[in-house]
Amino acid sequence: MTEEILYKYISEQANAEETTLVKQWVGSSEDRKQELTRLKNSWILSGLDNEIDPKLKASEIERIWSIIKKMNVDVKRKSLRLQFLKYAAAIVLIVGISGTIGFFVSTSVSNSNTKFTEISVPKGERSTVILPDGSTVFINSNSQLKFASSFNSGKRKVMLSGEAYFNVAHDKSHPFIVETSSLQIEVLGTKFNISSYPNDQLSTTFLESGSVKISSAASGNVILNPNEAFVFNKFSQKSEKIMMNDKRLMDWTKGVMTINGETIGELAKKIERRFNVTITFMDDAVKEHVYTGSIKDEDLNTVLEAIKFASSIEYERKGNQIVLSSSE
Repeated sequence: MTEEILYKYISEQANAEETTLVKQWVGSSEDRKQELTRLKNSWILSGLDNEIDPKLKASEIERIWSIIKKMNVDVKRKSLRLQFLKYAAAIVLIVGISGTIGFFVSTSVSNSNTKFTEISVPKGERSTVILPDGSTVFINSNSQLKFASSFNSGKRKVMLSGEAYFNVAHDKSHPFIVETSSLQIEVLGTKFNISSYPNDQLSTTFLESGSVKISSAASGNVILNPNEAFVFNKFSQKSEKIMMNDKRLMDWTKGVMTINGETIGELAKKIERRFNVTITFMDDAVKEHVYTGSIKDEDLNTVLEAIKFASSIEYERKGNQIVLSSSE
């Protein structure tokens, strides 16, 4: 398979014959499927599908292709590094990319013809993304991050469903805004964590450093200072601002699951997202057991054994199905 045909395929310039050749080349090879997915993801994230000039010389096309194909996948690192630069008059390129294939990139067009890029991290995976402005986002399991192609002009706005930790590059003239289903968080340059899963009752924003402004229809505007958290109840529409000197809320970015007085029912949701499993309960009363502790979450059995050791709970595991019951 020639690089020219692959380039045409990922840039959606291939004709019917070339498309067939690529599909035949991929065939049933899982390695080739993954390689093609990585190249396509790299192409979408680079923004070249918006910016590229079809009149570029062959030598320039070759240079772009050589940059795109330089990605190096390391599943253990689970990170996606993006750096952007200007090439020729108006081309933005990915200079380097490394990371896991445990995420999916897609594009969509809104009714106003705005093009969006969405990064989806499935259950059982975590990824790190460096945005075009240099901001770093650690994305937790079962989460989606979405931003417009115009991200780096005017306001830097992203939409989050799930959980992510943000280290925002300082840019006083371009505020950074995170929108969730119920809140809008605006910053200039800071470090903070947002947990806002669709099916969770609470949405929590914790500020590590800097300052953020949180806006909602129910609470108005709230300013957070370092070590403060804003907890919003999506069901009752009530909220509160609390002090949280314990920064273990971000331990998930280090592969540690920290639980502070949570019920087993709440903990089960985290385990389901982290390991892509389904948890059921023999008795609903088991859900109300309270657990506190920190667990290295790289291995599911280790997590289950830790919960069993620290509480009166037994578990039975069959593949991705887990049943929790009381041992009392």
